[in-house]
Amino acid sequence: MQLEVSGLKSGYGKVQILHGIDLTVSPREITAVLGPNGAGKSTLMKTIAGHLPVMAGDIRYRGNSLVGKSALSICKEGIGFVPQEGNVFAALSVRDNLRAASLAFEGAGQRIAEVLRRFPIFGERSDQAASTLSGGERQTLAIAMALVAGPDILILDEPTAGLAPIFVDRIVSWVRELAEEGMGVVWVVEQNPEKILAVSGTAYVIDAGRNSETVEARSLLAPGRLEEVLLQVHV
Repeated sequence: MQLEVSGLKSGYGKVQILHGIDLTVSPREITAVLGPNGAGKSTLMKTIAGHLPVMAGDIRYRGNSLVGKSALSICKEGIGFVPQEGNVFAALSVRDNLRAASLAFEGAGQRIAEVLRRFPIFGERSDQAASTLSGGERQTLAIAMALVAGPDILILDEPTAGLAPIFVDRIVSWVRELAEEGMGVVWVVEQNPEKILAVSGTAYVIDAGRNSETVEARSLLAPGRLEEVLLQVHV
């Protein structure tokens, strides 16, 4: 089932950031969203996930509009969201982070077991406080917490920002596996674009809160294309 965003307008208070964005996310595919700084990428993700109100337009999933629904309701509809920052409870243990993420969802206990099989490091460190994990481990824990809810669509707002190359490779590999297993993934790209675009299907380029281009992701790996898209430099 596709997630369909049409004519979406949103922002913060009276300040409008998005000016009519269209986006489609399909199962079994990683959809990349990229563009220059300040283009509205994170605003788009927060609006889809219910953390910002919709000013106009529609967001539809499973035939239903998500406009006006709470972030929890949208999560229960099957859309998981991993924000770039503030995505784990630093003072809690790994185990308690996963438990906290499971509280509102039926069957989450079984999914915790599945998550621990996918990320065995957390079984080994279940009593360790999240604040003592490395940046890559914390980001992986945030993804694991989102998976506990059993999403069909997973929204990742630059999950590899500032991470060591080994964790970038691991997260790209894990997310690719999720897509191959049937999940639709939206990945906001700011760092490590080459690695992400290489495993993505469609790429949406956002500029000044509007759609700029919709292309096959790998086409952006052609010489000069990323500079053109991310830095607005024509080479």
